[in-house]
Amino acid sequence: WSEIQTLKPNLIGPFAAAGMDRNPVAKNAGKFMTLAGFLDYAKASNISGILIGIEHAAYLATRGLDVVDAVSNALIKSGYDKETKQQVFIQSEDPPVLSAFKKFPKFNRVFEIEFDIRDVSKPSVVEIKEFANAVKLRRSSAAQVDGFYLTGFNAVVERLRDADIQVHVGVLKNEFMSLAFDYWADPMVEIATDTWSVLADGLVTEFPSTAAAYFRSPCSDIKRNMSYTIKPGEPGALVDMAAYGALPPAPP
Repeated sequence: WSEIQTLKPNLIGPFAAAGMDRNPVAKNAGKFMTLAGFLDYAKASNISGILIGIEHAAYLATRGLDVVDAVSNALIKSGYDKETKQQVFIQSEDPPVLSAFKKFPKFNRVFEIEFDIRDVSKPSVVEIKEFANAVKLRRSSAAQVDGFYLTGFNAVVERLRDADIQVHVGVLKNEFMSLAFDYWADPMVEIATDTWSVLADGLVTEFPSTAAAYFRSPCSDIKRNMSYTIKPGEPGALVDMAAYGALPPAPP
């Protein structure tokens, strides 16, 4: 750990290869923290909750590292098992990991699906509900984007929400290269689309200040009938007007 503390953080930009560096002035800012240090920091902060992502637990167990037990003990030691003001989200793509946290009834268990899906069968929904109360989907699983054109929404969100399973969508980015043309290079339009059209219960974003600015704005509420409203993108609105050569190739 003393060696790790000497390392310098390096902020990675997902579009650096295209010459779009993310916040180069602060790319080496910050420091590495232990889980215990993070929990103490979060407990003293004015935040609504924390999320802990657990990855590769099965592999780590073969190396003698029980990450589930380590996270559980750290949360108990910091008092999060009795916390009432801040929510705790445990996220993993491994169902046994989430099942292990059922002993903490106050914790939210988020099943992460890190591949694209468009629908989900009823037996699968029943199975998911046994170990999770929320699902984190890729944004390409919630909204259909073909060649940067928004073409529709998938049924998976509706199926999960009908079963009283919350749906989190992400990861959202601000760079225009990550946005469908229908979002008009405006990340707030994508947030509006996920909020009002997709009906996501939560958003996972690399730019929380953008999301916070959207939800603080009265223009984000389409029910208020204001003179200006941040409206969701409309699937098919642009693809119907696009020149033939600009359309994505037909699928096989």
